[in-house]
Amino acid sequence: MSPSYADTVKLVEDNYFHWEFNMRMKLSRKGLLAHIIKPEFDALSDRSTVQWKTNDLKALGVIAGDVSLTYQVYIRGATTAADSWRMLEEQFNRNTLKNRLIVTKKLHNFKMESGTRFAVHVDQFKEIVLQMETIGEPLDETRQLVLLLGSLTDEYRMISTVLENTPNMTLTYAIQALSGVDASDESSSAQQKAFMAKKSYDKRGFKGKCFYCKKTGHKATECRKKKADEERGQVARETSDYAFTATSAMGKTEWLVDSGASSHMTSVRDKFVSMKELKTPVRITIADGKKIDAVAIGTVGLKLMDGTSVTLSDVLYIPEVEGSLISVAKLAEKDVVAQFS
Repeated sequence: MSPSYADTVKLVEDNYFHWEFNMRMKLSRKGLLAHIIKPEFDALSDRSTVQWKTNDLKALGVIAGDVSLTYQVYIRGATTAADSWRMLEEQFNRNTLKNRLIVTKKLHNFKMESGTRFAVHVDQFKEIVLQMETIGEPLDETRQLVLLLGSLTDEYRMISTVLENTPNMTLTYAIQALSGVDASDESSSAQQKAFMAKKSYDKRGFKGKCFYCKKTGHKATECRKKKADEERGQVARETSDYAFTATSAMGKTEWLVDSGASSHMTSVRDKFVSMKELKTPVRITIADGKKIDAVAIGTVGLKLMDGTSVTLSDVLYIPEVEGSLISVAKLAEKDVVAQFS
């Protein structure tokens, strides 16, 4: 039987945190873990016996054997397993300016490579988080969540959108949800075409209609009239939600434009022109505090009463939600494309 990865991994320049854990587990399996523990934390072992000294040499040999030849120079002067452990820790786990720069740069440049399994990616992410903690700059859960979602490839865009807009999202739940997604599933032909169309649209500029001044060629967030009115205090404060009537293949359907909704959502499955089932349902908290599950996400095509075609992307399919909601926040994030027939 070939040895496992944990038994064969060698210490090199950039894998100390993985190696350190694997080595502790390896020494533990061999009954030698006490030999790298400081004496003040090990009151049970008698370190003066021949048996202890014999086992200590074995532990030293195990450690040295899993250090690459290039870095064995750092422990050549070690006479005990504890000495070698301390020397390696000082070399690879130093809280120096150089190490801080290296780890911080690694964090800022951390991106998922195309084709990488999510399990591998999140393992690499956790290692960087551990490194940040070691240099005295721990990352709180919210920042970890933001960095992890921001590091994913476009194949995870839809599920990331759902997670980003879920109140009280935790890192553990996000990892669980993302672990249930096969990146290849996210790249179905329909979704890939939609993504490519969006990229093409982004390159040639916005061709839709501003929801504020009703002119074409720009969005409300770019509207000069809106900005001017805001400066003069002429933009009325939102006091309530409002509705507009749209038509679809099903006939007339009322959509509520909701200033409090974090995502577009509907309970009518037939409205979707493309849809991706979520392997792990995402829990959404609605206005009355009730928790409901989004079980799919996709694209909905609508035709307004004035003949304008509107495409809503990243719409959540939630069987329990009442009616259909359009998120004002999502409109502002450029998720609506308006075309004129």
